[in-house]
Amino acid sequence: MAVNATERLALLRDLASEIIAEIELLSTPNPNLIRLRADLINSDKLHIREAWDEETLLRYAYYWLKQNDELRIGWDNAPHHPEVSTHPHHKHVEKQENIQESEETKLEDVLKFIKKRLEEERQSD
Repeated sequence: MAVNATERLALLRDLASEIIAEIELLSTPNPNLIRLRADLINSDKLHIREAWDEETLLRYAYYWLKQNDELRIGWDNAPHHPEVSTHPHHKHVEKQENIQESEETKLEDVLKFIKKRLEEERQSD
């Protein structure tokens, strides 16, 4: 059975309801592609794009943007950075050119990372 957008929306709500203000399902003509945008409680955004083959996640891109649309961190598995030890998994930190290894390879990991970072930021304020 294929993964669907409704299931991914439910996952977002279950794992990150305390940091998500609103979630929008973005249309796509491809039934194997899921595109979502989450508005976070601090006015940041998380853009989510996943390509599935049945229950296998083939490609992903999770881009966490500041409220002014500047990049905070973008995670993806496009195979264009073979120099990274976690290839094809990598992240872009603050700039597209700043490529780093990434242990976060699925939406659940990214949500946990963001939740932790936002909590750290709240505590430091």
